[in-house]
Amino acid sequence: MQLPVQQSGDLSQRSPRDVRAMALAIQANLVHLKVVESKRRGLRSERHEIKVPAPGFVREFRETLLDPAVLAGYPDDHLVLRLREIWGQFCLMLWLFSYADPPESADFSELSAEAEMRCGPVLDVKHDELHAILWLLRFEQRRRQDPEYVRSIEFGEHERVARKIPGQAFGKPVAQCSEIELLHSACEYAGMLAAARWVMGRVRNWGEEGSMAVEDRPF
Repeated sequence: MQLPVQQSGDLSQRSPRDVRAMALAIQANLVHLKVVESKRRGLRSERHEIKVPAPGFVREFRETLLDPAVLAGYPDDHLVLRLREIWGQFCLMLWLFSYADPPESADFSELSAEAEMRCGPVLDVKHDELHAILWLLRFEQRRRQDPEYVRSIEFGEHERVARKIPGQAFGKPVAQCSEIELLHSACEYAGMLAAARWVMGRVRNWGEEGSMAVEDRPF
């Protein structure tokens, strides 16, 4: 079934034009991070597991482009987490424009100006799904790392709620993930959630405080 596309009367959601422009900036950031991380691993960038083409010159939202000097100062582990976050942003943009091809063939610089974007109600559902899975990932991290939380009154109720969320990461249930898989997945979902919230609200600024926050309850 064909999903509905955004209606022109939806004044709360970003326009497809602005979202395409931001997607291009995200793609540029992802390629930049991939190149830097590849060098630190001693790899040629084309052999990196993330296969995304360079988008060319970015004309809009240039204030969101990563500063090379700042990236150079990132510790290796922080660089990887930032890469995961921006990969999540990129994946959300692919979903918004219903890219059917694998991510390695996606290039927002070649996206038609008439490309249709998913409508507000569909994005609302996606936001709630992303929020619930990020909540689950953070619950699992906290369950493993915080003994006081496990002994708290709220833990039992949170555990019951967590069992209702069919979230997976790296192709398996969240509870079976390693610590590093949980961390990487949480970064990806945080990136997707922040990007979805920016698209949903014209008054939001890109990367503003709280854009990756989760509520006390997943839904």
